[in-house]
Amino acid sequence: MGGILVALVGFTKTFFMPLLSGTFSAPLLIYMHGAFLFSWVVFFATQTIWVHRKDVRLHRTLGWVGAGLVIAVVVSTLGVGRLASERTAATGDIDMASRELLVIFMEMTVFSVLVASAFFLRRRADVHRRLMLLAFIASLGPAWFRFRHYFPPIDNPVFFYSLLLADSLIVIAAAVDFVRERRVHWVYAFVGSGMVGVHLVEVFAFDTTWFRLAANAIARPFL
Repeated sequence: MGGILVALVGFTKTFFMPLLSGTFSAPLLIYMHGAFLFSWVVFFATQTIWVHRKDVRLHRTLGWVGAGLVIAVVVSTLGVGRLASERTAATGDIDMASRELLVIFMEMTVFSVLVASAFFLRRRADVHRRLMLLAFIASLGPAWFRFRHYFPPIDNPVFFYSLLLADSLIVIAAAVDFVRERRVHWVYAFVGSGMVGVHLVEVFAFDTTWFRLAANAIARPFL
């Protein structure tokens, strides 16, 4: 349920309040993306409830619905990311637009790989649930970043909100593992660390020459 709260609070000022006041206007894709992403957050929360209630059959049945929802989230996120990058490109800064889009590609690759791995390893419950939790944490990044609208401006908000705050959930999950089982599960130790590594690259390599070259080769053709 905490994830639902993060999503609600994160997008209240930039989406929900303007939407309710009638001042929000955007392409249809933006509305669809918001609906898909919030549905994913609610879906994950309800799936957790079924597991706690030991209703494994319903959990597995709804898993197929979740697969379709994940595809919708990925496709819509890529579409919205392209729209945002096109707006940046329209200002004349193709280089920045390409790098922004590359970050979206990286995020969706991580999210997709986590969910796909969890699906194929669904019979290993300990691995499946941790991979899904990491995917869920990954999907909350944009909501965490919008928390900046509630606080005074700071230097490098991406580092603080999208990395420190968002990825702190991985540390908390690993800590809970350690307290309960006296060890940190390899999914958190290796896959979770890999997630943090990707985010570090996105934040600290964003302005480097090699990141610009990668963005120019991978993302620019889609603008």
